[in-house]
Amino acid sequence: MSEQKQPIGFLFDSIAYYQTEDITNLIENMTFEQSIYVINQALEYAYNNGAFTLKESEAISKSLRTLSNQILTK
Repeated sequence: MSEQKQPIGFLFDSIAYYQTEDITNLIENMTFEQSIYVINQALEYAYNNGAFTLKESEAISKSLRTLSNQILTK
C-alpha cells in the first residue's frame, strides 16, 4: 500500500500545499478562475471566523454568485 503525501499547510484552512514553492507557483501563475476560487475560500474562512455581519455575508455571497455566473456564461 502506498503512502499518500501529506500537505505541510493549508491556505484559508482549505487549499492544501505540499511545499512552500506551491504557494509561490499559485500566486505567480493564477488564472481568473483560480483567483475567484481563492477569494471565495478566503471569504468563507473569514465568515467562519466571525469577520462579517449577516448583511455583509449576504452582500458578499451575492457578489460571488454574480461573478461566478459571468464566468459560466463566457
